[in-house]
Amino acid sequence: FLSAPLLGLLETGAWLKNARHANDCAEYFEKQLFDIPEVEIMFPRQANTLFVDLPVNVANALKTKGWIFYSFIGVGGARFVCSWNTKKSRIDKLISDIKTSLV
Repeated sequence: FLSAPLLGLLETGAWLKNARHANDCAEYFEKQLFDIPEVEIMFPRQANTLFVDLPVNVANALKTKGWIFYSFIGVGGARFVCSWNTKKSRIDKLISDIKTSLV
């Protein structure tokens, strides 16, 4: 019984569709970040995760606004993970919150 959902994901290819979506969202997020001053991508994106160096005030403002991310390597390092249910509209909102937090 426990393996039935996993078998369904494998047999239908849903796992691959979901993984592609997560990876595409991370790529979209990465492209949006390139134009933001003071925000730097720490490592090349390889899949659905992005490591970003944010100014401390921006990281704090995002957390105050309810964004959840893991602090990573240093004061402003942040790890953002996209998943099968990530929506580009949420990425756009995150980008907007990053930009307004820079002011």
